[in-house]
Amino acid sequence: MLVRTFIAPSMARALSEVRRELGADAVILGSTQVPEGVEVTAAVEPPEEITIAAPEPAIPEEAAFLVKAVAFHGAPVGLNERICRTAAASGHDDLVTALTAGIDEAFRFRPLAPAREQALALVGPPGAGKTVVAAKYALEAALSGTPLRIATTDIERPGGDTRLKELAAIIENPPVRLSPERRFSGGGNRLIDTEGVNPFDAYDMARLTETIRINEAEPVLVLPAGGDPFEYEDIAAAFQAIGVRRIIATRLDTARRIGGLLAAAGNGLSFCMAGASPVIADGLHELTPAALARLILSDPDADKALNRDRKSA
Repeated sequence: MLVRTFIAPSMARALSEVRRELGADAVILGSTQVPEGVEVTAAVEPPEEITIAAPEPAIPEEAAFLVKAVAFHGAPVGLNERICRTAAASGHDDLVTALTAGIDEAFRFRPLAPAREQALALVGPPGAGKTVVAAKYALEAALSGTPLRIATTDIERPGGDTRLKELAAIIENPPVRLSPERRFSGGGNRLIDTEGVNPFDAYDMARLTETIRINEAEPVLVLPAGGDPFEYEDIAAAFQAIGVRRIIATRLDTARRIGGLLAAAGNGLSFCMAGASPVIADGLHELTPAALARLILSDPDADKALNRDRKSA
């Protein structure tokens, strides 16, 4: 697979250069504005006589499908190119296996394990699904017999802690209502469901940082699928600045594109878990390179694999 980047004063000029250099079969991976005008990245399956550094995929037509599938999700062009280059160079005939190799190289993966975690703080913007994740995590701990103490700082918004309290009543583990300046006393495994914050508001982030510091907790970012990739890059950077190293993806059952999540994790965050249903009993799924590859290659309008195959995706 031959991948080229073109810079031109206008999109029309860039597309003309793509056609002249790569031919009519070229596939556009993406475009972005640059000081010189527009930057367009395109790919084409080269003729057999052209020698390229990366090995040719065994089935050229499937290589084109892989490029289109990755580009569909709208992640930044550079990230798409990195994933596709590694997949093409992997030498695997199977698309899922090849894309898994590309994803494994581009991202980090570190799942949550209730039995090994100490203090976690679920953080993120309002409406990201933190409380549902907290409820699912608490249920997982209860089912595995892992002691877990729960707290919530979402106490100022009317009804903010309602869903978590309802779940906690079922597993007989009521959450502690915690103000941002108060320490969640005691040791052992602890989970803090924090209130949603504006990551670009200094006051909100200062309060959240204090909650994390007082409780010596690891902040884990919760983000829903379907968000704008460029916005999610900025959001991830803001949370990385206060110590976030892992990301939990939510709403994979309702979003057709996951480019925002890929962009958020593309700068060093580790994927750890995913939520593919609002149903608490469905739990959290470990998000592996293979699961992510299957999700990217799947029909965007079909049932998600995570929904059908809990835990094993």
